[in-house]
Amino acid sequence: MVLLTVTGMAGGVMYWPAGEAPGSAVLGGRMAAGAPVTVSAAPRTPSYVIADGVARPAHPTSNRPTSNTPASNTPVTGDAVATGQVGRLATVESIAAARGVAPTGLAARLRSYLASRPGHVSVAMYDAVAGTTAVYTDPAVAGYETASSVKLDILTALVRRAGASGRLTAREQALARRMISVSDNAAASALWADVGGAPAMNAFFARLGMHATTAGPGGKWGLTRTTGADQLAVLRAISYPGTLSAAGRATVSGLLKTVIPAQRWGLTGGVPAGVTVELKNGWLPRTSGWVITSLAHVHGAGRDYVMAVYTKNGPSMQSGITTVQGLSALAWKAARSSAAAG
Repeated sequence: MVLLTVTGMAGGVMYWPAGEAPGSAVLGGRMAAGAPVTVSAAPRTPSYVIADGVARPAHPTSNRPTSNTPASNTPVTGDAVATGQVGRLATVESIAAARGVAPTGLAARLRSYLASRPGHVSVAMYDAVAGTTAVYTDPAVAGYETASSVKLDILTALVRRAGASGRLTAREQALARRMISVSDNAAASALWADVGGAPAMNAFFARLGMHATTAGPGGKWGLTRTTGADQLAVLRAISYPGTLSAAGRATVSGLLKTVIPAQRWGLTGGVPAGVTVELKNGWLPRTSGWVITSLAHVHGAGRDYVMAVYTKNGPSMQSGITTVQGLSALAWKAARSSAAAG
């Protein structure tokens, strides 16, 4: 068991790119050897203990369980979750006037909701029942980090390469399950290399028409930059006929169903029990604030839509999750029902 105790901000035990101040835990790099390690604290910032890939507060304040949203004592695996707050390095910025298409009642509600939320947001939703797409992106930001949501992109690229069979090799299947179900970073790094790294992923993005997406450099797949609108291309590819074979879509869907309960937050917000939500989330503390991302295919009770949400510069992990779950609840209410449509 490797034990890493991080108090306050992630520091020298994580890997960050040149020019990024210590305090940014960048996905795709490796933890430094040696444990336990303690990093200096920031005032009143919760500390987390990471053991066996699971992050828990060192001093949980409550043992009461919650639904959907990870509470302060809920295990969270996968991304390099080192702090519950970014502390003094956090910035809280108002949402700028959003730009989008498909002016609908949903558009007005999303804009009104985001006006009261901190950080920057890019959100997109495709409603397969209505055949409409709504896109809203804060124009103050050029590109949103994917964090671990890019793992779904990696998986989609692998399955597309497999062709009509949609079958991964035994090694790829084992790594893909770890990468998706518990958001294992080492497995993602291995598959990122297998698929051909940044050049191959950039070619994959271009084939899907994702012109605002650029693969993270130097193996730092978590720093891939994208928008909600671009990620709809991946979500539509895995959810509906066209890009992948039926067998390939089944491969991806089967793996998404294995995501552990502790990571089933975000675009599950406001969705009734019994409705299928196949999702992949990402979370990443940076010097400018938290990155929280969520991708999902939601289908059931007559509704069928895909949705992508990217947030950055949030004051805390929980703040970003709250933003995503609020958008999710609005989307569910606005989605057209096939039963209602007749």
